[in-house]
Amino acid sequence: MAIGSVIVLAARVAAADNHCEITVSGEGTASMKADAPSAGKGKLGLVTDYWLTDAELRTGIGVFVGLDSKLSKADKDKKVDEQLKKDPRFMLFILNCLTDEGGAIFSASSASKYADFPMKPATHTIVAAEGKAGDVTVMFHLSPGGKRESYRVKEPGKLVLTQFDKKGIAGTFSFKAEARGKTPRRVDVAGKFSYACTGGACQK
Repeated sequence: MAIGSVIVLAARVAAADNHCEITVSGEGTASMKADAPSAGKGKLGLVTDYWLTDAELRTGIGVFVGLDSKLSKADKDKKVDEQLKKDPRFMLFILNCLTDEGGAIFSASSASKYADFPMKPATHTIVAAEGKAGDVTVMFHLSPGGKRESYRVKEPGKLVLTQFDKKGIAGTFSFKAEARGKTPRRVDVAGKFSYACTGGACQK
């Protein structure tokens, strides 16, 4: 699914205790901290099937299916029903840690299924490409002076989930990255996050 749309779906994440921070060192330095809702809607949070009810999943899938205006309502309903039988059904794991100064979006690899990314504490490898089932990819950027600089993973890193249940998610991440472009500056990226569960399937 489109990352931009995922950020919109995460807009409901606004609990005051949602926190994320990133430290960058090496051939470039930065320190970023953000709390919702001060970071802006959709910038902090997790989108995952595990936190959504069947009705919410159906609605979410329907939004994307509905983008094809050529389909009849019956065809759209059929596509939604078909998607609900798949693994994963909608969004397995997409975690946002975004600030005005930069940030990261972590996603379960496209090969991942529910069994590869269970809802429990675990360590997942951060890779440069899609990788194998259970791995995580990351879109990372910095915005010094308002100018966006994109980076790619240079060496595999780790996403450590110390909590992942129906009350919330928390953990740390670290990886080595290299700036895209003519000046491939290398940096070490580390951070931590703690988000409250959002969705109809959450436990209060």
